[in-house]
Amino acid sequence: MNNFKYPPIVISGPSGAGKSEFIEFVEKNNPLFLEAMGSTTREKRPIEHGKMHFISKDEFEKLILSGELIEYTKYNGNYYGVSKKEFEKLTDYYMIFNVGYSSAKIIKSLHQNTRMIYLLPPTKEELLERIGDRGYERYLLGIEETVKYALKYEYLLLSITNDLETTYNDFMDIVDQNSEAQQKKLILAKNKDFINSFYK
Repeated sequence: MNNFKYPPIVISGPSGAGKSEFIEFVEKNNPLFLEAMGSTTREKRPIEHGKMHFISKDEFEKLILSGELIEYTKYNGNYYGVSKKEFEKLTDYYMIFNVGYSSAKIIKSLHQNTRMIYLLPPTKEELLERIGDRGYERYLLGIEETVKYALKYEYLLLSITNDLETTYNDFMDIVDQNSEAQQKKLILAKNKDFINSFYK
């Protein structure tokens, strides 16, 4: 399943990392990038970030039974998942998958050239400020996710507050696999230390 023109891009990170805002910026500034469309059974919010199909529980369960999803999860009583059909768009676009580690791992197993990126702000304080009224529970979930899974990714990308251009340039280093991308690899001690000390 690696015969597509472009590699998939996985971007993961805790709530407040700035994933949706950054992906929107990438799409607006480079026509070769497209966010993968997800599906969910939750109700549509007044303001939505990210791309999502809103379908019924019955429709979603049919997708599960037919094996059409990369993976799915259930959170707060609602289903979430991404269709395998999104891979077909890799003939025309770099597809960006805003997913957690369980889905990221599957995407990587299907496409070995996947760029696995973990996104964080420069400091814990900035993360808390971004989460705002979304709740402390999300912050705690973010700690658990980062501690368990961040070092399983290939690259660390910092979402610089009010400077998406810099984040975008760093992101393109990773996509293009140039020499600067090597400095963002999570095998480097400096990046491991950043992850391990982030919530302290």
